[in-house]
Amino acid sequence: MSKKSIDTSPDSGPIVATFFRFVIPSTLSLLAISTASVVDGFFVGNYIGADALAAVNLLMPYFALLFGVALMFAVGGSVKASIYIGDKKYTLASSLFSQVFFVILAMAVLAVPLSLVFSEYLFAALGATPSLYPLMQSYFEVFCFVTVVQLTCLVMYYFIRADNRPELGMRALMLGAFINVALDALFIGKFGWGIEGAAWATLIGQVIQLIYISSYFFSGRNSLKLSLPVFRIKELGFIAFNGFSEFINEFSIGLVILVFHWVISRQSGIEGIAAFSVVNYLIYISLMVYYGIIDAMHVLLGQNFGAQRVDRVKAFMRIAAISIATLSIMLVVMLHVFEGPIIAFFLDDDAENAQQLAQNFLHIIWPIFLFNGFNVLICAYLTSAEQAMHSSIIAMLRSLILPIGFALLLSIMLPDVGFLYAVPVAEALAFIFSLIFYINYRPALLIKKSFE
Repeated sequence: MSKKSIDTSPDSGPIVATFFRFVIPSTLSLLAISTASVVDGFFVGNYIGADALAAVNLLMPYFALLFGVALMFAVGGSVKASIYIGDKKYTLASSLFSQVFFVILAMAVLAVPLSLVFSEYLFAALGATPSLYPLMQSYFEVFCFVTVVQLTCLVMYYFIRADNRPELGMRALMLGAFINVALDALFIGKFGWGIEGAAWATLIGQVIQLIYISSYFFSGRNSLKLSLPVFRIKELGFIAFNGFSEFINEFSIGLVILVFHWVISRQSGIEGIAAFSVVNYLIYISLMVYYGIIDAMHVLLGQNFGAQRVDRVKAFMRIAAISIATLSIMLVVMLHVFEGPIIAFFLDDDAENAQQLAQNFLHIIWPIFLFNGFNVLICAYLTSAEQAMHSSIIAMLRSLILPIGFALLLSIMLPDVGFLYAVPVAEALAFIFSLIFYINYRPALLIKKSFE
């Protein structure tokens, strides 16, 4: 008997098989992106020290800003390019790809000399103390060039996915992450190159990743061609507007981290920044897993909304919610059972004060993991249902307005650690708003309205 392949089309395949067919590659891709940062954190914290870990994490808001701009153009442009490809307008798609590629390349290249010339002003604005400037400078001088490669690779990743080649992007990201891990162990663990070794490991990993993903142009299956484009300002403005929500998300995260760094630096100094870095890494990893589910849900929900399949929309939301709930509970249990080893993964035994602060921070922060996955899921649902305004409201509430508002308020009411309660309180309140929006715009009502 010949075996028939299982239909895993979003609008007709078995719910569970289809869900995991889309979720697994998406999650692996995003975990590969986050691996480089986490591995850097492990080697920097354990082999160099808490000061170095603080130095690296203080730079995060700046790189989040650059990443947000690149993501805005990459997402907005790839959506438009996918429409062109669907209409067989390959010349227009290639022109758009080339415009975005060179805009981001120019921005990243221009940022290098500007960043290096004004580095000390930037470090001060990021809340660093002068004692950290040498460590930050050593890392920053190399990592500025990392962003040039990383951001151009990001553009290629999104446009190649638009051309139905997600597996190539996934392999490239995983290869880059593996190289980064191996070189971190070699440069920091064996050669003792310090914080510069972490930056060089990331740079080489990103270059190899870019080389691999560039094989797309020689595959013979590429619809997109890279060439010197004629820049169309109106078109670039449109795709920037279309991807603006992605910029807001990244910018908001960077801004919240910046505010927290300022507060922690005044209260606990460098050790506090290093301790909060552990919390940042854990939140980052959890969000990457959730976003892996969310990226898949955009496709699964969007096609079934278009097909008026309310039963399948409900089913995919149900399995996504169960998956997120399971992951959330597992993460919370792991944090409580393996709290010590998790902290020790990033901070060595010599950083006793930083370890204790990290433990205190986790005791306050942990409820965030019960809510943030559901918030991003409902945001994705509302976006797929073309309720962009409500999705944006939730995103702004959970990532910017509520965290900063509560941080300022609670730091007055509870001067020592009050600002930390802002994060779980903000996610919990945002979850209430998310549920209200979901109930008011549940699948049956939305699909019923589309018939009217």
